[in-house]
Amino acid sequence: MDWDKLRIFHAVAEAGSFTHAGEALNLSQSAVSRQISTLEESLGVSLFHRHARGLLLTEQGELLQKAAKDIFGKLSMIEGQLVDSRQLP
Repeated sequence: MDWDKLRIFHAVAEAGSFTHAGEALNLSQSAVSRQISTLEESLGVSLFHRHARGLLLTEQGELLQKAAKDIFGKLSMIEGQLVDSRQLP
């Protein structure tokens, strides 16, 4: 699993659709869909239930989304700390 696929997965899980995630990431819907399919194939699990009204996370998708939220939250926190440390005398 690479960072880019995890970032795209996280955006899709938050947005609830490939289209909305693509708009947020400046990617086409088909590019987002391909990245998710590749991620699912590499993990050997389905991460989303696909239906006409959008996407729902599977149990495995919920596990990955929880981990992704933690990871991206920690990255954001450390980024803030690094920015703050540059501003110290």
